[in-house]
Amino acid sequence: MAKRGTFIVFEGGEGSGKDTQIEYLKELLPDAVFTKEPGGTKLGTQLRKLLLEWKDGEIDPLAEILFFSASRVEFMKHVVRPALLEGKTVISNRFALSTIAYQVYGRNQLDMLEFTRLATKKAVGEDIPDLTVLLDIDPKMGIERVEKRNDGKTRFDAETLEFHTRVREGFVKHAGEFGAHVVIDAGKSVEEVQAQIRILLASHGILST
Repeated sequence: MAKRGTFIVFEGGEGSGKDTQIEYLKELLPDAVFTKEPGGTKLGTQLRKLLLEWKDGEIDPLAEILFFSASRVEFMKHVVRPALLEGKTVISNRFALSTIAYQVYGRNQLDMLEFTRLATKKAVGEDIPDLTVLLDIDPKMGIERVEKRNDGKTRFDAETLEFHTRVREGFVKHAGEFGAHVVIDAGKSVEEVQAQIRILLASHGILST
């Protein structure tokens, strides 16, 4: 039986550079499974499109949590768990910490924290991330980076600075919610962040030194 693989998650607010750093890791780890959440499955991809692009009125915060939870069930069942059982390294762009940060803190729904935790535990079971890497960035800087990309805004990109400030609070406060975690200052240059990530993954046996 193959040794269980390693599940690594990258988290962070808008403009924190997750996509850039993950693209870089694809060159270093060609055999790893790279995925995103929501996404990774047919249902998850459709829910992602709906959640990011919906323009016909507001989505109720509870409905939003349930959408993300539904996607997570499929994500774990069809992407993460099978890959881990095959001994593969799985690297995900976002996971359950984002739901706490965005849907609970960003949406000012702190009364839904315990419900969100229960829904997450049901979806994830024992397969929590082996390592969560939080790319922490000042929300104002993050929004400025998004503006400079000029590639269109999602529903979440377009939220207020106050929303993104609450999101950051959620990330920092609950960074250890799903096991081992490391916080990296994403306000530094791309190269500096890359170097820290290389050292971090080498220390966990994912990359050779």
